[in-house]
Amino acid sequence: MSCGKVVPGIEFVNALLYYMTMSCSRFFQMVSLIDQDFQSEEMNQIVNSFLDKASYSSKWMLYSDYCLDDVSKPNDVISFALLPFSSAERYKELDVKIKETQPKDIKHSQRISEEYISYIKEQPIFSFSFLVNNRKQFFGDNGAERVDTVLSILNQIKQNFETWVKNPDNEQVKDYYEESINKLNRQIKEISQRKNVKNHIDIILITVLAAHYTANILRDLPELEVFGWFPDRDSTNEACDQIALPIFNVVQYNMLNGKQYLLAGSVPDSTKVPFYDNENRIVDIICGTLADYNQKENLVSKDKFSEVLQSLIADNPFIKIYRLFFDEENTHLGQIFISSTPIKEGE
Repeated sequence: MSCGKVVPGIEFVNALLYYMTMSCSRFFQMVSLIDQDFQSEEMNQIVNSFLDKASYSSKWMLYSDYCLDDVSKPNDVISFALLPFSSAERYKELDVKIKETQPKDIKHSQRISEEYISYIKEQPIFSFSFLVNNRKQFFGDNGAERVDTVLSILNQIKQNFETWVKNPDNEQVKDYYEESINKLNRQIKEISQRKNVKNHIDIILITVLAAHYTANILRDLPELEVFGWFPDRDSTNEACDQIALPIFNVVQYNMLNGKQYLLAGSVPDSTKVPFYDNENRIVDIICGTLADYNQKENLVSKDKFSEVLQSLIADNPFIKIYRLFFDEENTHLGQIFISSTPIKEGE
């Protein structure tokens, strides 16, 4: 980096959580490792505390942002923020408060408002991010392996819709199932011709991480009525015939053991400002900071990133940061702990 600022009072620990042998593709191992994280007593306590703070809401909103392939940043990052929808009044309050205290994305801000950070920390928000450098390798070591992995996943998704379309709740649902099958058939044909593989990898990785992780948080809710996913403006979400939401639908539904709920979503358009632009700033600020943060050197490029690390992320149990990586034999899920106080060795 041409300019580096040491982050004062911040310690970085990259703790290895789990590993698995290479008995199947790295992608499916990655998913299993996330499930294992949720089996720990500590994670269960954090999730229960979050759900209690959210009053065990039956309606939820997920926002997402990504910083991928930016050569000026040390990290490729996929970030999410999960919030309950308690009422239209509370949503309006959140929207107005963010607009007042932090009207711009982190890229266009010189500083991050202290009032914004204090307000966000008070809210029932669970953010989770993944550092995914060399992400295409999770789908295989070469082009042929990656094509096979993508085809395998898309065919599994399609098989679910082919089962569901035989017994739809109504004609509107049937139309959605049939449309999803047609979209998936088109993308399977495209991948078979080795076209647009990179975009498919990104879409599958983002959607599976989002669906799998949120299902692990919400699976024990007594009631789930509505879940909405609202991604940031990004060409990734628009690519590949907009198959992101159907993939998300299948993965989350199956992870929730067939719970009946309404899945809502927004069709992304990178040329327009979405109605949830203020809410998506929550995850934008976290994602932008993690993309900029060089953990090895404990450096950021601007003071605003240091402000977010110290005041919002450090010691916050509801902001989880993971690093996905692998070696010749094992796939690994590392967790990044950021603390404003020294972390003793072994903690």
